[in-house]
Amino acid sequence: MELKNKVSLITGAGQGIGEGIAKVLASHGSKVMIVDLNGESAMRVAKKINALFPNSAEYFEADLTDSNAIKSMIQATLSKFTKLDCICNNAAASKGLGPVENYSLEEVQATLDLTFTSLWKCLQIEIQSLKEQSIPASIVNISSNSAIKGYAFNSIYAASKAAVNNLTQSVAKEVARNGIRVNAVSPGTINTPGVKQYFEAEPKAKEMLEKSSLLRRIGEPEEIGELVSFLLSERSSFITGQVISVDGGSSIN
Repeated sequence: MELKNKVSLITGAGQGIGEGIAKVLASHGSKVMIVDLNGESAMRVAKKINALFPNSAEYFEADLTDSNAIKSMIQATLSKFTKLDCICNNAAASKGLGPVENYSLEEVQATLDLTFTSLWKCLQIEIQSLKEQSIPASIVNISSNSAIKGYAFNSIYAASKAAVNNLTQSVAKEVARNGIRVNAVSPGTINTPGVKQYFEAEPKAKEMLEKSSLLRRIGEPEEIGELVSFLLSERSSFITGQVISVDGGSSIN
């Protein structure tokens, strides 16, 4: 198991991609701290993982726009597991949809806060903790293919994720000498609860998005998890500062 004896922290892990990542990391031998704004969702995921892999998961409720909550998240992880090797920063959200001229400043600021600024806050505190431990570590930030191709009527979210990509590469340069690798994974359309609801409301969208993929389907959360697991493991020890798409080829179609 590629993550045996590792401890991983996953934010935004109460459902969807984050939940899929947490399940895969546990299946590869890692202890996992499930973090989510919704404590009940985090607890549910932790229980599901522990049913499959006993004593593998703990959970923590945190608002990642609050630096004190992030510090508490790290402290809780170290208190429970005594160390922290691997971090996947998945939490993000978009506030507001529509043409760029219709966005309010409040919607723009909220999307930046939830998608970019909260990640920046997490990285500040996470990296400080990892440096103090003085052990090799790996961070994976979850981006989006919208950062590569743009996203009509969700432009601020796309721009925020583009900033995530640049932040990932910049930070990778800063911390490499500390033995910390930093990469990003860029999902295409993934079969999450939110996407399922969208397809129910817009049945034609599913067919359109499937056709946009060279593989003619959408992805599963666990498929994101497998790449994250690889990037967090020592098998990827010569990979840092990269943004890797998992999208069935839609970004080149």
